[in-house]
Amino acid sequence: MERQEFITMFSYLGERIRKWIEGTVQWPEMERAVVLSAGENAFFTPWMQRKALEALAEGMLVRETLCRWLEKYPEPHKGTHRKVCGIVAAGNIPAVAFHDILTALAAGFRPLVKLSSKDRHLLPVLFPPDTGVEFRTSTDGWQIDALLTMGGDDAADFFRERFKGIPQIIRSGRFSMAILSGGEGDAELKALSEDMLLYFALGCRSATCILVPQGYDFHRLTEAAGDFAARHWGQPGRNCHRRNRAELTLAGERFMDSGTVIFRDITAGGQDMGQCRVWGRNLRIGEVWYAEYRSQEDIQKFILANVDRIQKIIRNFGSAQRPLPDDWPDGVDALGMLMQIQFQSHDTQI
Repeated sequence: MERQEFITMFSYLGERIRKWIEGTVQWPEMERAVVLSAGENAFFTPWMQRKALEALAEGMLVRETLCRWLEKYPEPHKGTHRKVCGIVAAGNIPAVAFHDILTALAAGFRPLVKLSSKDRHLLPVLFPPDTGVEFRTSTDGWQIDALLTMGGDDAADFFRERFKGIPQIIRSGRFSMAILSGGEGDAELKALSEDMLLYFALGCRSATCILVPQGYDFHRLTEAAGDFAARHWGQPGRNCHRRNRAELTLAGERFMDSGTVIFRDITAGGQDMGQCRVWGRNLRIGEVWYAEYRSQEDIQKFILANVDRIQKIIRNFGSAQRPLPDDWPDGVDALGMLMQIQFQSHDTQI
């Protein structure tokens, strides 16, 4: 589609989402998708799904935002044959593959999407047949020109081998972190709680690891986090909390308990920050890791030890789960890669 048509279509989608959330328009297909998703995935509560859709509408699907995003790239060549971009969607947060699909369309590709069994209802409503997006339940028989995937390390290894030789961006397990000074106000801690706990802390942008000054008083943070979880996590959160508390108590590990969220010490009460590598650890649903620092040098040591697994260092609390179109996962410009493929192909044909 023409670029202006693309911008008009998806800015309209953003407006439709906003009005539906406000309750000023009816959207029966979306209502049904939310109900079905909540029934199949306990972590996709209706409130969480609406928050994810709201983030898309406010962060990506605004005309001015789309224009600023795309003005940095040439318009894709038109042709009778559209290249195919395979997209393997994860199912950790609602509609998490939306950005990849939007990117493929912006680059002039035809998206071929393998849906996650945990999130198979929202995306087909957001991308109906007239958008040219095709949804599948497997990657069997795929003939593609590029690949975008997300998921865990095992899945990354599988798709890297399965589509060897195909231009690809394959993302695996990452985490985001926040650094506290100890002087944060109540409003900041409330915003940080959303950064940590929205979507049950299952997203790579969730602040599942926090660095706090030595001797940090957790009282106000655990109160803010506990309040968020109590209001929005419901029974799935309570189930996770009971299990986490029992397992950590039996293991003799050090942790703080908000009553709904576990804050777990990952330095074993004194491990050097430069040796504190996060990957390979089991982050339970319903817990947040923490480490105490004594100096700015400790902070830098931690970052350097984990730099290839850090998705985002969150400094503006409350913004982590509202990415803009150019806030690329893993810092890799997927639209630039797809545009390069398009132009290389065009030049070859000429």
